[in-house]
Amino acid sequence: MRTILAGCLLVWLSGSSFGQEEKPLCPRHIETPGYPQIARVAHVEGILTLAVTIDADGNVADAEVANDDKRAGVALLKRFAIFNVRTWIFTKPPSVPYKVTIVYDYEIDKSLPLDDPKVNVKFDLPDHVMIVASDVSTQTDHSTKKN
Repeated sequence: MRTILAGCLLVWLSGSSFGQEEKPLCPRHIETPGYPQIARVAHVEGILTLAVTIDADGNVADAEVANDDKRAGVALLKRFAIFNVRTWIFTKPPSVPYKVTIVYDYEIDKSLPLDDPKVNVKFDLPDHVMIVASDVSTQTDHSTKKN
């Protein structure tokens, strides 16, 4: 009878841990990303999903874009997002290599004042960054002045 009770207890205890996921790693250090000026001028927006590999010390060992957005100009955002996430430092992971996914969401907000140099960044840690900037005017002088 004891063996049956011990077996039931063991099954119950092990069953309570099924379905539990590891908690995501929390960043210890983050550099605030910017919005590349050339991307703002070109009105480039995009959502980039980065596959990030964390080493034993919590440093970013590798980062690559996991979604395949081939729209013109999005390559500019990819380069800046990867450069930025490589500066992050995380808590030490429970296993190595540790993989996380971080989403960078670049948006141009037309309701903000035109040419406002301020970039608004919102972190929804541990895995989402929203970068919002104003639109940039690309006015050219089309006047035909004659002297």
